[in-house]
Amino acid sequence: MKIHLMDGTLNIVDAIYLGLNEELGGQRVFTTSELKRYTNLENGLYLSILGQVFDVTKGEKHYGPGKQYHAFIGRDASLAFITGEFEEELTDDISSLSARQVKTLDDWLQFYNTNYIYKGKLYGRYYNRDGSPTAESDKVQEKLLVAKQEKSLEEKQKRMFPPCNIEWNPEIGTLFWCTNRSGGIERDWVGVPRMLFETASTQSTSRCACVKLDSMEYEENKAMLREYNGCAKYETKCVLETTKS
Repeated sequence: MKIHLMDGTLNIVDAIYLGLNEELGGQRVFTTSELKRYTNLENGLYLSILGQVFDVTKGEKHYGPGKQYHAFIGRDASLAFITGEFEEELTDDISSLSARQVKTLDDWLQFYNTNYIYKGKLYGRYYNRDGSPTAESDKVQEKLLVAKQEKSLEEKQKRMFPPCNIEWNPEIGTLFWCTNRSGGIERDWVGVPRMLFETASTQSTSRCACVKLDSMEYEENKAMLREYNGCAKYETKCVLETTKS
């Protein structure tokens, strides 16, 4: 059975969903086939991100047929918002993303909430027929919570060990130095440059941090800190000379 609507058709399953949407107090739940109708200027340009549907028609110069981001239209291509792969990764499966990447994707969701018209939800990976969240949606929220916790820890670490000022000169090398405002963290001490590793292993990545050597924070985190080779222990400035070939 087909129901004809203007320039397109909906099958009986889609028609049932349209009826359900009326009972949901105006909250529309799209099927994937229904969302595919909104890929042109006549019907409108709709996209979905994390299962939420937005009308982006006013952004036609970006999302219209033949435009740079038209691949996002008529589907949920959440993964591609992060990977930038507009051909092979036009999928709503984001299970491969880290917590931090999911947070970036959620930032995109907030961007669309702020700048475009929210139209409803997409039945499938993230929402059920009645618009309630699925187990996959719960997993996204869990990763967002992890990202929030990681961000909080990063900010705490940044306050304890503010980033150094860094300048590179091809003639002399890289200069690291600390002030009582370096890293954008105002404080009543200056500190000395040290390599701060993510873990106690020197195989992990590091950054330059300003460290107060007579602090409890330094004593508790010594295992993650290293002096720069060739730099005086108590100097607030350190130059790593360019290696001559």
